[in-house]
Amino acid sequence: TDRPFIFVPSPSPPTPHAMAMSQRSTMRRAASGVAASRRCAVTVRAAAAKPRMQGPSKWAGQWSFLKQNNLKSVDPMAASKEMSSGRYVLVDVRPKAAYEKAHAEGSVNVPLYQSLDMTSGAIPLKALKFIMYAANGVSPIEPNPTFSEDLKTVLGGKGAIFTCEAGGTMKESVNFPQGKASRSLQACFRALYEELTTQVLHLDRGLYGWYQCDLPFEGQQDYVPDVGRTPSAAAEPMLQQVRQSTGYEIRPDDKRG
Repeated sequence: TDRPFIFVPSPSPPTPHAMAMSQRSTMRRAASGVAASRRCAVTVRAAAAKPRMQGPSKWAGQWSFLKQNNLKSVDPMAASKEMSSGRYVLVDVRPKAAYEKAHAEGSVNVPLYQSLDMTSGAIPLKALKFIMYAANGVSPIEPNPTFSEDLKTVLGGKGAIFTCEAGGTMKESVNFPQGKASRSLQACFRALYEELTTQVLHLDRGLYGWYQCDLPFEGQQDYVPDVGRTPSAAAEPMLQQVRQSTGYEIRPDDKRG
């Protein structure tokens, strides 16, 4: 039997308008693909970037880490020799204002804390912190956000000897079973934990010890230790650390004033 004949019309050629629409659609798909690729690349780079390690925020955890890493405390005379050798930089982590008044000759300033910035961040919370600090006789402070970057810049590949006012101690005692916290010891922890340098030393007795060894100071005025100033206790963790760090290790043969 004969098959029925079916007529299939040839497709008509696309109009110029249809061709333009198709071209724009193709370009949009291509642009979308490029944007997606860029977003993916940004995501991969962000995931690959190494975040700054925070570590334990409480002194007990920091002390344990420093003990495990065998942090060494050096006396001021030994620290001075290390500075003269060019292998180490003496890093004063006190606030900038205190450093400018008087500091160990040849030291550099990288504050661990800065004055409380009341122009940004959680303003109501900072206002409460300001009141709490003022009530305890302490200047309101907050962590220095550029400490890590500033430290790497001033070291330039050298080791760091950290100092503050009183120095604190890693030595265990009946009253202080986990040593005594200080800003310089906290800086030692930051430098080692964040791998900012592998060469870290702690100045025993801080600037007060430097003063007792009759080593030179420089700055706007003569160095005068503020012996005996200890703010009252408060629950705020940072204020507790500041309170602990103001205690000096007084020895019988120390000179007075």
